[in-house]
Amino acid sequence: MHESAARNLRTAERFLLAPPISGAFGAADVAICDISAKGARFRHTQPLETGSKGILKMPVDGRPSPVSLEAVIVWTHADSAQPGRFESGVRTYGSPDVVSSLIAQLQTSKRSNRIEELRQSDRFVVTPPIEAFFDGRPALVEDISAHGARIAVDELLSVGRKAVFQLMQVGVAGTVVWSAVKSVGVSSFRAGIEINDRPELMRLAIGQLCDVNRATLDTRSLSLKLKIIRARARQLAPSYQAIETSGIPAEQYLLIQGVREELRLNPEEAQHWYRRARITIADPKTRAIAPPIADHPDALAVWEYLDRSIDPTLVSRAFALPDSR
Repeated sequence: MHESAARNLRTAERFLLAPPISGAFGAADVAICDISAKGARFRHTQPLETGSKGILKMPVDGRPSPVSLEAVIVWTHADSAQPGRFESGVRTYGSPDVVSSLIAQLQTSKRSNRIEELRQSDRFVVTPPIEAFFDGRPALVEDISAHGARIAVDELLSVGRKAVFQLMQVGVAGTVVWSAVKSVGVSSFRAGIEINDRPELMRLAIGQLCDVNRATLDTRSLSLKLKIIRARARQLAPSYQAIETSGIPAEQYLLIQGVREELRLNPEEAQHWYRRARITIADPKTRAIAPPIADHPDALAVWEYLDRSIDPTLVSRAFALPDSR
């Protein structure tokens, strides 16, 4: 159950819209950059709040009226590359047939390209972007995972292009899976690189970047995942009432196990939280607050992932249960 719940976070295929579609979210004008069966990403000029609800409208050639979907903002942030602009992601709600038809029409009209699934592992934002090379040409890495990277380059890379991706001392084989204009009016482009070659080397590079505070876990992704794990725990809790005989509320038990499974499936993300755990172990205040798990790195990692929102005694009890994963 926990494994399928964690994997469900990455099952929706995304389709890059090139060029972006001019649409609207509520009263705000937006440029829709990509879309999936479950959501969309768009850029805009006015800030929006996480949790805001509205109607996402997407005009499509050949349709008499825009496609309209209920949507809620699940993450939003300022676009560091374009001051005064913002980027947001929404979860959409609508008929699967309507969304599937829309995606099919966009593909037929060559307005969209399928983005291969890059989220086999979690993403780390690189600040400021770090210099790298793709096919011997300079690139700036904006974010990175063990299986992919988003790079800024000075040319529009062709989808399917294969070459060596060089980051620090790491050189691995990469494939361009999407490419788009980064900003209008200047020669600036972005591309998504899929990496299926020696992920352990990429994890090493990510670890080095984290150690010097150049890379941090993508908090937007983390926040969304945690919301989904929490919702999944609430949904399944009535079926796990028997676990409460151990003194752990069913919902909190499922939440702890969901996070444990998420870390098990994503080693480089786990590395980040274990690094945090090692720091907290050495902190006298933490040892006073959480004595049941003070010497248990795995339990501390889960506790930190959950932003210390669960009593450490409950975390300790969940870890003590047999076959609790």
